[in-house]
Amino acid sequence: MFYSEFVLTRKGPLAKVWLAASYEKKLSKTHFLQTSIPSSVGAIVGEGQEPMALRLSGQLLLGVVRIYSRKARYLLEDCTEALVKIKLAFRPGVVNLPDDQAVANYNAITMADALTEFDILLPEPALNL
Repeated sequence: MFYSEFVLTRKGPLAKVWLAASYEKKLSKTHFLQTSIPSSVGAIVGEGQEPMALRLSGQLLLGVVRIYSRKARYLLEDCTEALVKIKLAFRPGVVNLPDDQAVANYNAITMADALTEFDILLPEPALNL
C-alpha cells in the first residue's frame, strides 16, 4: 500500500480534502471554511510519512485546490455583499431629516472661544501676507 490508512479515515487529517476531490457537493460551507489549506498540504507532502502513490497525491491536491477555490468564492461573495451595503448606506441625496433640521444651528456646530491664562501669555502671531 502506498499510503497510511490513517490518512484517509473519516476523522483523519485529509478526510475533508478527499471528500472535496471526490464528492464536492457533500461538503457544506462550514466544512470548507474549517479546513486549513497549509496543514492539508503539509499532510500530503510531509517528509515523515510513507510515500503516497502519485495518483493519490494528485487527487488530494485536487481536493485542496477545490477547497481553496470555494474559500475564494465565499470571500468574494462576502466582500461584494459588504460593498453593496456600504454603497446603500452612503448613497448621495438620501437624507431622512425633516426640512427644518436640514441646516444646523451655528451654536450647535461651533465651539465658543474660551481664553485661558495660557492663551493670554502667548505672543501674538505675525501674519505676513
